[in-house]
Amino acid sequence: MSRIDATEGAAGRLPPAWFWVIAIVVLFWYLTDMSAFFMRVWSVDEVVKAMPANQQHLYRDMPLWVNVVFAAEVFGGVLGCIAMLFRRRWALPLFVVSILGVLSQAFHIYFLSDAIDTMGTPAVVMPLVAILIGTLMIVLAKSAIARRWLR
Repeated sequence: MSRIDATEGAAGRLPPAWFWVIAIVVLFWYLTDMSAFFMRVWSVDEVVKAMPANQQHLYRDMPLWVNVVFAAEVFGGVLGCIAMLFRRRWALPLFVVSILGVLSQAFHIYFLSDAIDTMGTPAVVMPLVAILIGTLMIVLAKSAIARRWLR
């Protein structure tokens, strides 16, 4: 039996090792982001008061919809990575949900708040990194579906 025959069949082709590495590394990225989400939504007044004065208003004045899209980003990303690890094609719509959450947050950061003035470079860079990762995961999921790595 050739190597190609062994990796094909009813379950589709097996992904290469780099596919698994990317899925696991990005899963850790989204889990870290998820911890930031929970720190944001569970911040008690004492935590906010301990922040520098110029940052406190960012947490106090944050619209509810920003937390909702943040949740969509992190949960979509975590579940998308888990779907990739289980080789499920529903990873793609989960990554789409995640990128929509990132884009919505970035819109808020760049146009509707003074986060860039308050936080500086990280407020510019982190959304761009999240957009890049989300976009790459969508491309990877589409490619994996086309190559029958996901079923």
